[in-house]
Amino acid sequence: MKHTHRKFVKIGFLFAGLSVVLGAFGSHLLKKYLDEPALNTFEIGVRYQFMHALALIMLGLNHRRFNESRLSAALWLMVIGVIIFSGSLYLLSTRSIWGSDEFKFIGAITPLGGVSFILAWFILFFAGFSSKEKYSAESEDITENKSTKRHRSEKSKTHNED
Repeated sequence: MKHTHRKFVKIGFLFAGLSVVLGAFGSHLLKKYLDEPALNTFEIGVRYQFMHALALIMLGLNHRRFNESRLSAALWLMVIGVIIFSGSLYLLSTRSIWGSDEFKFIGAITPLGGVSFILAWFILFFAGFSSKEKYSAESEDITENKSTKRHRSEKSKTHNED
């Protein structure tokens, strides 16, 4: 796996773990302090974060099937989307706890995170797949079988020469 794609898989793992923590935090602790609409807003942030964490992981692990530059752009848009969309929803929904309406403007940037998600998915839909798919399970099996046979053949030649 290329280093770049490994980074996105790790970010996906981090986002997934944080979404579980934030989900538990929301359902156990915030329930006491937030009204129903604010709690729903918080849960939407958690849901979108988790869905895109899984997408980062799956796409990063299957990177060979995609056009590299377009996949990278889509993955960065997902990361940005999680930060802006989910992050702004977390801040908006908990405003009553930290007692400030100064950050009310954050609601105006939430749609930018949503647009990042939409762009990422449309990039993948319209131009995501590689024109020459570099990877398939069948070709990997064939390559693996050839290299295994070659290794056995070389091993038996050196063994017979001794």
